[in-house]
Amino acid sequence: MRSKPELEVLVPQWPAPANVKAFFTLRSGGLSAGAYGAEDGFNGLNLGDHVEDSPYAVKANRAMVTEMIGSEAAWLRQIHSTIVLEADQVKDAPQADAAFTTHSKVPCVVMTADCVPVLFCEKNGKAVAAAHAGWRGLADGVLQACVEAMSGKLEDSSAEIMAWIGPHIRKESFEIREDVADYYRNSKLSGVCGEAIEKKADGSMRLDLSIFVREALRLSGVSEVYDCGLDTFSDPKRFYSYRRSGRTGRHGAFIYKL
Repeated sequence: MRSKPELEVLVPQWPAPANVKAFFTLRSGGLSAGAYGAEDGFNGLNLGDHVEDSPYAVKANRAMVTEMIGSEAAWLRQIHSTIVLEADQVKDAPQADAAFTTHSKVPCVVMTADCVPVLFCEKNGKAVAAAHAGWRGLADGVLQACVEAMSGKLEDSSAEIMAWIGPHIRKESFEIREDVADYYRNSKLSGVCGEAIEKKADGSMRLDLSIFVREALRLSGVSEVYDCGLDTFSDPKRFYSYRRSGRTGRHGAFIYKL
C-alpha cells in the first residue's frame, strides 16, 4: 500500500481534542518555482490559485496536501469579507473568508501570506473552523462572525471554543497609513487601539494584528487563545510574505475532524 506523503508543516501547539487535526503549510515541499518557490526559487508549496503561479503547479501542490489529509479541503475565494460558510456545503470556491463544520473528514482551510490565519475548535471536538483575518476583515468582524456561526450550529450554550493564531506579519514589520489606523479607531476593536497601534518617533505607525485578534476573540467569548508567535515577514526561509516580496505564494491553514 502506498503511504501518504508527509509534507513539512507547522502543527499548532494547543490542547485540541484527539479527533481534531490542524496544520499550517510552509513555503517548501511543492512544485512551484520563481517567486512562488522556496527561498532558492524552487520546490515551493504555493496553494494560491489567484497569484499568477502555474496552474499545474498549484494543482499538484493542492493534490499533495489532499493526499496527506485524505480529503479535499473546502477551498474559498477570499475577498477580505466577513462571510462565513459551512465547509461541507462549499463548492467551486465561493467568495468567503471563513468556514466551519461539524462533520468529519471535511477540512476547512484559509490561505495567507501576511494576513492572520485563525483556527478554531470546540473543546470536545464537535466543530472546527478556519478564518482569514486581513486587517480590513479583522476590523469588520470576520472572527466574531465565524465564532457566532460555529456556535449557532452547535446549538449548545455551554460549548467552549479555543483558537490558534498562526504565522502572520508582526508589529515591527507592519507599517500602516493613517487611514488604516482610523479604520480601527472606528471599529468594535477600538478599545485596544492604544495598545495595538504604535506611532514611531519618525511619524510612521506600526499595527499589532495579534492584539486586535485577541480582542475580537474576547468579544466573541473565546478566552483560550494560543499564538504561535511567528512572523511571516522576517522569516523568508519558511514563509511567503506579500509585504516583503509583493509577488509571492500562499500558505494554507488547515483544520479538520477525523
